Amino acid sequence: MSIQDLSAADRAALLAERQQELEHWPARHRWHIEMHPLLHIDKPRLGVTIPAGDDMELRKVVETFGNYFKSELRFDFLPFVAEPRKADLEQSVEGVLFNSRKLLATFPVAVGAAGLSIESGQRWLDWIWIHPFERGTRLMEEVWSDLERMYGTDFKIAPPISPAMAGFLRHQGVDRLRWAPDHS
Repeated sequence: MSIQDLSAADRAALLAERQQELEHWPARHRWHIEMHPLLHIDKPRLGVTIPAGDDMELRKVVETFGNYFKSELRFDFLPFVAEPRKADLEQSVEGVLFNSRKLLATFPVAVGAAGLSIESGQRWLDWIWIHPFERGTRLMEEVWSDLERMYGTDFKIAPPISPAMAGFLRHQGVDRLRWAPDHS
């Protein structure tokens, strides 16, 4: 029997049951991905990248995007935690946010982030994530240009590297030696 075949009262009862199930469904967060308006800062003057620095509000947004990264790629741990922890070697210590290219506003709208760390004097790009609605908009090319402008062209890219990222790096002509498989 289809829901359309039910009486109005039975349909309302079934919809109420489904609403209750949805509200308590543990996987609900898996399809809810937010963009974050950043009302308290100015848009970047050059490029799309916004360093989070010591701004705890921005660091929390980086952490949120890190959680999306973790969920999408099925990692075991959160790659970035807003509250800096010196003893935690498995987390990025520096975060940057990416301003939307699609949404036009007088303030930046964060649609992705990356985490970076320094190990033995070498800077590493540990992870990068962009909202699905912004993928395919050439945002990543602009982000990459910003990262290389901000951190130089010698930072390493930590594995594992997804097939999409490997394709992007090849397309950008990034030296294969930067994809260093020995990051520990």
